[in-house]
Amino acid sequence: MGEDGVLPDARPAGPQDLMAAIADAARLACVLTDLLTTLRAPTRRLAGPGAAASLEVARRRSEEALLELEIALGDVRAAAGRTIRPNG
Repeated sequence: MGEDGVLPDARPAGPQDLMAAIADAARLACVLTDLLTTLRAPTRRLAGPGAAASLEVARRRSEEALLELEIALGDVRAAAGRTIRPNG
């Protein structure tokens, strides 16, 4: 997400745009993970263990999403300059 609060373009025109969009998505996942980490203690204190457990699941999933986005970004970088043909 840019400084203007706009989400990355979901229709990149080329490999560079795709890398930038995935990098933006990874930054968003990192911000979400940090936010959810910060909310753990207050959630447990203010809303109880059930809400804290749900928040922890969301935090783990956002962390996993970040890892997968980093892998995807590496794959896109490796594929840059090559044309990927669909199977079939």
